[in-house]
Amino acid sequence: MERWLNLAYVGAVLLLGLVSLWPRLTTQFAPVQTSLPGNPSSETPAVLQPGPARPPVARVSLNTASQAEIESLPGVGPTLARRIIENRPYRSVEELERVKGIGPKLLERLKPLVVP
Repeated sequence: MERWLNLAYVGAVLLLGLVSLWPRLTTQFAPVQTSLPGNPSSETPAVLQPGPARPPVARVSLNTASQAEIESLPGVGPTLARRIIENRPYRSVEELERVKGIGPKLLERLKPLVVP
């Protein structure tokens, strides 16, 4: 009989320990506030608003920018910047394809960042 009491006691202690630890063992999610689109009363922080991940950047003019400004564009180094300057003037951004080293992929990356 004493053996059963010891087993019941150990079982009760284990059960109470598990019950007290259970909230810490399970995943708890932070509450999320949702709002309906077009609801002006709900304010969404700027970090959560849809849009580009980068802050808006002033566009670089292909016809008047310095070499340093052109080099600041993604994927453009000193040699490519020099070639861009040598092929001036540009009437459209698409004319960048005539520059050696600028292909369709790089042109697509540069389109939102430059103006003729």
